[in-house]
This record gives sequence, structure tokens and C-alpha cells, in this order.
Amino acid sequence: YVSRLSNVSEIPIPSIARAGVTKPPAVALPPAREGTDTLSIIDFLALSGCELQANIAKRNTTIGRSASASQQLIFDLEFIRLAPECIEKLRAEDEGAIADLLEANLSQRSDRLVFTIARAILGGEEWRAFWRAPELLGDYPINTSGDSAQALWELSQRIKRFLQGDWSSADEDLEPLLARLRIDAGGQLLSAAILQEQGLTQANQILITASEAGKYCSGVRQSETGTISKTIVAKYFAGDVQGWSSAVSQRHYEIQPPIAEIEQSLAEALTDPYIAWAETRDSHLSALFTAPRQHVSIVQSALDNC
Repeated sequence: YVSRLSNVSEIPIPSIARAGVTKPPAVALPPAREGTDTLSIIDFLALSGCELQANIAKRNTTIGRSASASQQLIFDLEFIRLAPECIEKLRAEDEGAIADLLEANLSQRSDRLVFTIARAILGGEEWRAFWRAPELLGDYPINTSGDSAQALWELSQRIKRFLQGDWSSADEDLEPLLARLRIDAGGQLLSAAILQEQGLTQANQILITASEAGKYCSGVRQSETGTISKTIVAKYFAGDVQGWSSAVSQRHYEIQPPIAEIEQSLAEALTDPYIAWAETRDSHLSALFTAPRQHVSIVQSALDNC
């Protein structure tokens, strides 16, 4: 489309800065309170009979200590769910000191849960893979990298339940759900939005330059260049570009709402670099809708103004 407008008007395609698709930055945890993150072997043995003992054992293995952020989140969710019953049991057995230590651990993990979730989800490798730029768009959006909309919606609802303190052990099985995000569906959408935005920016500049040079009008009548350009707009923009753009916009409608839900739920934990990245991303995505409208306005001004 852009090349045809350029050729007929004899206006070179303008060079514009190419925006890239970048992955989201990491999300860090705030520092832990001192003295609340360890249990001695004696304390651990006193937890015999509590389901929580297995959680602490797994966490303190070599694999547990080097676990991914998402696995650490699963440990914390299980700890928060199981700790109250264990604390109650310990107090009934006159083990108040250990119960107090567990209670301090529970308080800290509960207070930091929004940050733990944000680091595991928004700072995790799965989320970064979701926003990875594809090598080629190919025939996107007809063929996309999996159907991630349902996974995003399910994840957004689980996060709400976690933060409301109302979840089941089944909700803690996050790994299969996160694995469904290890595709570049977000990166595909963002790349498509940038491609359209930059292409229409070039088309706009060609139209404006040609119009200012008087190429589209011959006196008060439309010139041959103007007539051919209108045909190009009708066939390639109204026919091809807008049809493709509409299909891309449908993908946006499918995945953007749960993304917004997730980020809104975790807003307290978002870092300044992440917020800046998300604002840039959303600016490109909003251009899916604003760029075609602006282009139509420029087409009308350039080609219907003799």
C-alpha cells in the first residue's frame, strides 16, 4: 500500500524511527523482615503432624532454595493456606514459641504476597516469553501462537482469589497454566500494532507531501495522480489493510482485558521501569484504533480537497 502511494505520487517513502518490541523488566521483592524467615531443625521437628512440615522440607532442599520465582510463589501459597491450622495445633500442644514464629512467618508471607505474585507472574520467564517479538508475523492474525486468552483470564481470576485469601490447593498448581503463556502471542500483537502504526505514518507523510506539492489536483479538478491514488486507497487500504487491522484488533479485544485485570490487581507491586514499559506498550496498542482513523482523515484532506 505504502509503496503504491509512493510510486504514483513520485514521493519517496520517508524513513522513520523503528520502534522495537521489548520484554517487560523484572519485578523485585521488597526486603524481608529480619528473624522471620528461618526455622531451626528443632522447630521443624516440633511441626510433626502438621501438613506444613512437608512444605518447609521442600523449601529447604537444594532444589527448593534455587527454585524459580513461580515455584517459590507456590511454596508461599501453600504455606499461607496450611499455616493457620498448624499454628492452632501448636498452641493446643503448648508450643507457643514455635507457634509465634510460624505466625510471624505467616504474617510476612501474607503481607508480601502481592509482591511475590508480581515477581513470579509479571517478572517471570513465561510473561517475558509471552511478550517476545516474533521473528516473522507471517499470516498473523489468521494463525496465532496458541490461544492464550483463556489462560490469561484464568490467571487473572486466580490472582484475585490469592489476594482475597480465598483459594484452594488446586489453584496452587500454577505451572501448567503459566506454561500456556510461553508463547509470543503478546509479542505478535504488539509487533502487528507497531507495523501498522509505522506503515500508516509513512503513508500519511506521502499524502501530505504530495498534497502540498499540488500533485493530487489540476486546478479545481482531481489530477490523474489523485484519481489513481484514490483507487489505491480504496483497494489496498479500505480493502486489505483495514481487513487485516480489524482481525488484529479482535486479538487485542481477546487478550488485553485480562492483561489489564492482572496488572491492576498487582498495581501495588509494579516498579517504575515496569510501569514505563507498560505505558509504551499500551501506547502502541492504542494506535491499532487511532492510526487508521487519523489516516482516513488525512486521505480525505489530501484527496478530496481540490
